[in-house]
Amino acid sequence: MTLSQQNVSFLDEELDIRSPRLIPIISYPHFLESEYKDRIIEMESLGITSIILGGKTIVNGAHIAGKGCVGIVVKAKAGSKLCALKIRRTDADRKTMDNEVRFHKIANSTCIGPNLEGHTKNLIAMELVTGQSIIDWVVGYKATKSKMCSLAAAILEQCFSLDEAGLDHGELSRLTRHVIVSDKPYIIDFESASTTRKTCNVTAAAQSLLLYGIIANKVKKIMGNTDKEKVIQALRTYKHFHTRANFDAILRSLPI
Repeated sequence: MTLSQQNVSFLDEELDIRSPRLIPIISYPHFLESEYKDRIIEMESLGITSIILGGKTIVNGAHIAGKGCVGIVVKAKAGSKLCALKIRRTDADRKTMDNEVRFHKIANSTCIGPNLEGHTKNLIAMELVTGQSIIDWVVGYKATKSKMCSLAAAILEQCFSLDEAGLDHGELSRLTRHVIVSDKPYIIDFESASTTRKTCNVTAAAQSLLLYGIIANKVKKIMGNTDKEKVIQALRTYKHFHTRANFDAILRSLPI
């Protein structure tokens, strides 16, 4: 999860991190005084002074940027600088954010994802990415065939970089929640990533972009029908041998 422009409400409201109104957010979903106090100290260690409410997601009556199984995301301010802040849920299936931070660093090492700016046991501060979810971009942006092909190719190139780095994102079959389009596409949210699974970033994203689901259907309307059998064959070959040549065959299947 990260912060996208469509998730920012015109009712944005900046609150000091110690505001009582933020207690249900900082300690979501179950308040524990010791946890709450720890998180305030962690925010201060990252230089975070305020949280800015606003977004389409509603948690305990407050608008925020996003919510997932592991954490919630809000816009925050460290001094005069804005960032996206992920806060570990108190009922998360993990005790720390350490693994996600490790995976995020691997992604950043290949120039993928919002830049990691700081982290603690319960928090991840990252670059604030303003843009649209890929589905909103595809539906709302009057993209030409050329621009749509460029976007698809850019996403797949990032996926190939992740495959090369040995990092499997784990959620790219659902691009609607994991790609933000700004000046470029950003793959986000590495909470389900792994370095032990066989990587399938390219194959998962290509299926979502070109073959099946709501995004693929919208993409087809812009780019025209892809040769489905050609795409499937290219993906099968790449699945067995993650080479640059086999990846390029997938790119050539785009209806440029």
